[in-house]
Amino acid sequence: MLFDTIPSNEYIVIVPPKPDAFASYAECSYSNLYNYNVTCDGGGVAAATTSSTTSASSSSFSTTISERSSTVSFDSSAFEKQLSLNNTQQQQHQPSLRESNNTGNITRDPRNGAFTFQVHAEYDLLLHIQKDLDRHGRSRLSNNSNIQLSKLVMRSIDNYCLQKQWMYHIGSEKGVAIGRFLDDCLKKRSGVENFKKKFICVELGTYCGYSALVLATTLCQFIQDQKQQNDGAAPLEFHIYTTEVSTKLINVAQSVLRLAKMEGHITPIFMKDEDSLSQTLQENGVTDIDFLLMDHDKPRYLRDLQELESSKMLREGSYVAADNVVFNRLDSYRNHMHELGLKGVVESRLEEMNLEYSNNLKDGIEMTRYLMNP
Repeated sequence: MLFDTIPSNEYIVIVPPKPDAFASYAECSYSNLYNYNVTCDGGGVAAATTSSTTSASSSSFSTTISERSSTVSFDSSAFEKQLSLNNTQQQQHQPSLRESNNTGNITRDPRNGAFTFQVHAEYDLLLHIQKDLDRHGRSRLSNNSNIQLSKLVMRSIDNYCLQKQWMYHIGSEKGVAIGRFLDDCLKKRSGVENFKKKFICVELGTYCGYSALVLATTLCQFIQDQKQQNDGAAPLEFHIYTTEVSTKLINVAQSVLRLAKMEGHITPIFMKDEDSLSQTLQENGVTDIDFLLMDHDKPRYLRDLQELESSKMLREGSYVAADNVVFNRLDSYRNHMHELGLKGVVESRLEEMNLEYSNNLKDGIEMTRYLMNP
């Protein structure tokens, strides 16, 4: 079902109440969002599953939730053991991975580093973005294009994660890689006869809306460039559908999208864990997917991809970007793409980089293009 939106002409953003303002704290706490047990992905690798019916875009590791504190902590010994295993195995197979983070210098307190969580971080982030925009001057920003404003919002999010608190946003280094991949899709499609039909992007795992802004900004920039080359003629229409299992995160994401003036291009869709992905998308008018970004519950990657293949939503010409396949060691997903590659169905490559907002945690995005219908 669609989550209710505030009219686009209302620029003032109302920050949702903090979880402790609700009658039921347990429903809103991170114990429902980040409570993981380590299981195995099909390829025999560690992956995260939620112990409740609610899950969120996340990376794996066994975590321990303390409901008496505003900080969500994890078992550091288990974390270090798993991290050491990941790094050792990755160094054996990917010796050329980059060692630096392109998003900027990390100046945050180490206690707020990777895989530490503050229950109120998403709401605090919204206030941080709003203050950043205020410092730039709201009256001046009101004349900015949504492209410029979206970049300002993403930069503000990056600064927050580098300077204050690590979070799950895709980050600027990965954002650039995904934008480049999407741009390649658009350029290849520009020569196709039916290119003027609406271009459909689907994102699995909204979180706070950062990666949806990456997609929207890339598409708006492409359209702007094409207009300049074609004497003002718009080359295509597009829309982005993004799914999330937490209404609290959808609240935050909608506020972020409104701040960036991109809400008209993006439809957040609330999904329950038991919902069929293809059926939910069809109910919202999606019949085929031009570009798919996967950044949700890691054990669901392969299952959801195969469901979209079976439903014919992914077809010849579709592009798929799957984040965190290195850090979470999603071997079964990558093996599936390798097998399709051997059959000539896809061409797929791994783009290696660091985990978002880190200097030495290795990660990568599997970039896939369907050469024929699966």
